[in-house]
Amino acid sequence: MWIEVLPAVVIENLDVIALILLGLLVEKQYISRPAIWANVAAINIHLYDYSFVSNWLSWYANIGLLVAGLALYTYGFDESLPGWYYTLAWAYSSIPVAAIAYLTWSGAL
Repeated sequence: MWIEVLPAVVIENLDVIALILLGLLVEKQYISRPAIWANVAAINIHLYDYSFVSNWLSWYANIGLLVAGLALYTYGFDESLPGWYYTLAWAYSSIPVAAIAYLTWSGAL
């Protein structure tokens, strides 16, 4: 299979990488609610596989589940959210999520 050409770390984390790439493609001027959901899912899947996750990363991931849950709920019922929500949601856009994933892969976090 062609996938075997990729480095092992990429293959092992392909689910997270795919979700982050999807978010990057969707995010142009703003972060959409489906992208928020995908990024939060990606970081939670990624952190679930690690034996040691710091308290602040646990809080980040857990708060992300609340942010993503609200995003998915309101998106499903076609309701709008206030501006402060989208300011908070930028913490779960693809770039911060990718940075956290990279820093944990590298052992820096």
